[in-house]
Amino acid sequence: MKKWKLLNTKLLFSSKFLSVFDDKVILPSGKKIDFTKILLQDFVSVLAITEDDKIIMIEILRYPRNCESLEIPSGHIEKGETPKESAVRELFEETGYQAEQIKQLFSFNPLSRSTQEAYIFLAKKLKKGIQMLDDNEQIDVKLVTVSEIEKMLTEGKITHAPTLIALQRYFLEKYKDSSPYDT
Repeated sequence: MKKWKLLNTKLLFSSKFLSVFDDKVILPSGKKIDFTKILLQDFVSVLAITEDDKIIMIEILRYPRNCESLEIPSGHIEKGETPKESAVRELFEETGYQAEQIKQLFSFNPLSRSTQEAYIFLAKKLKKGIQMLDDNEQIDVKLVTVSEIEKMLTEGKITHAPTLIALQRYFLEKYKDSSPYDT
């Protein structure tokens, strides 16, 4: 496919987590259009599984909807951090758990209007510690069995997109020979 050509870009809004741009582009057809582009920080989500096959979930208040959300630990990658370093930090801060084994499973792009990358990690061989929450975080840690997760997914009780994607891949891969989730 032919790429679009950027003529100019104008910053409309910027904050710590988000920048919005109005780009003037030329399509392969030659037509000029305006395209609103959103730049968001990359983030990690960590699927942490205990020795007895429980998944570490967090129940967190999500302000924009002002409701509780059941999720796997997630957070933004800080400047100078690798995705893996961020995954280790976020797992510890939000749950208090440290992982002896942590590896990246895959990544995806959450929004079509953004270059944001989401990295999904698997954490195993966990050791419990104490949460180190940010001032704006209210988090309860839950150890949930696979059957409870399956029921919650069926009932639509888990709605956080990165959590849904991570769990979907987990259940797709779980029963394969040589699954990356077995290590």
